[in-house]
Amino acid sequence: MSRCFPEGFYKAIFEGCSDAIYVLEPQTSRVLDANTCAWQDLGMSREQLLQHSVISLQQGVENEEHWAQIAELIYAARPQAFTFIGRHYHQHGTYFPVEVYTSVIEFEGQELFLSIARNLDRTSSQREAFRTRDARLTYALNEAADGMWDWNTITDEVFFSPQLKHLLGYLPDEMEPNVKTWVEAVHDTDRERVMGVLKAHVEGQTDRYEAEYQLRKRDGGYIWVRDRGRVCQRDADGNALRVVGMCHDITRSKQLEEMLRSQASYDHLTGLLNRRAGYIHFSKQLSYAQRYHQELTICLIDLDHFKNINDSFGHLVGDAVLKHFVSLMNGTLRRSDSLMRWGGEEFLLLLPNTDINSAVRLISQLKKELKRYPAILEQEVCEIAYTFSAGISCYPSHSPTLDGLIKCADDALYLAKGDGRDLIMISPPADI
Repeated sequence: MSRCFPEGFYKAIFEGCSDAIYVLEPQTSRVLDANTCAWQDLGMSREQLLQHSVISLQQGVENEEHWAQIAELIYAARPQAFTFIGRHYHQHGTYFPVEVYTSVIEFEGQELFLSIARNLDRTSSQREAFRTRDARLTYALNEAADGMWDWNTITDEVFFSPQLKHLLGYLPDEMEPNVKTWVEAVHDTDRERVMGVLKAHVEGQTDRYEAEYQLRKRDGGYIWVRDRGRVCQRDADGNALRVVGMCHDITRSKQLEEMLRSQASYDHLTGLLNRRAGYIHFSKQLSYAQRYHQELTICLIDLDHFKNINDSFGHLVGDAVLKHFVSLMNGTLRRSDSLMRWGGEEFLLLLPNTDINSAVRLISQLKKELKRYPAILEQEVCEIAYTFSAGISCYPSHSPTLDGLIKCADDALYLAKGDGRDLIMISPPADI
């Protein structure tokens, strides 16, 4: 015999439940209602809680687009509840782990989400699990790292922690829990190396596994990770049974490293190779020319009367003139040529597989282009016409060495400037 309970009975169940209950708006994830346990778990008043949404309460739900993806999974799970492990925000600024079950309900013709969130910090089963050393280790790794993984080498099953999934942009129920998922996510250029390092550790050749590599995210982009792990269980014959590790996101440090490397090699004003990096590049090109018995011509270029430009218009205008020169040269030179900033207003032009006569024709063409297109200063609404002097030397006729070629070109440049500037001078052939 069924019994019809009054409306207040169901309200009493709602408020008396020991788990947090939320009524959510599917489109926005806004909290429409919640029971006492919900706002007490979060350290809020009921009024404060009703100003929040899943996006502001759930760590890992980043924005409206991310929530829309989760909402699709909740709808797709009907009539079953959509389940995931997450972390809820506390008013004091901390987070606590929760197990969330979300179902679709209908009320007065409107579909709503009903979420039941169990605070795992308060469950007796969670406290009991933490008494084991293995569970404590797993929890510590999971909390300390950007992401943790646990690989069963017998079944090839892999547990990916919620933090690791979040790091890669996956939803809680995504990422197939097997080793193939991870292997395919490692960047093609890193995969063979990383697999080799892991294999060496699993076979007992190294004390631990450690590698830095690029890992693919859900959106197809990549992040840099530092991945470390150890075999934590072997059988009687020494075969690895279980490997546990953790990933740290090192993308920002890699970007900083790349920026510092770029700053060390490139001139910040013009974007050209600086003298140090240019010297290395020059050395490689000379070795290539020597190996394949090709000519290599270099040209030292100095902008004429550049000090007068700085004194008359200021250093900002001087910088604009340098950038104008580089832009004009880059638009005229061949793809095989290399222009480097050698210092101040001085540049080194490297012309591979080019003889003296061809080099002179090219430099003469550059001079004509410079006369046709002077620097235009928009802020001053005026033009600045300028010229350059050039000294040329060539391998092998002038010197077989890098320093020797630079000295010959520098001597020729000195003669060009001494004879009135705006000239191209060729170094006399050396007696070698």
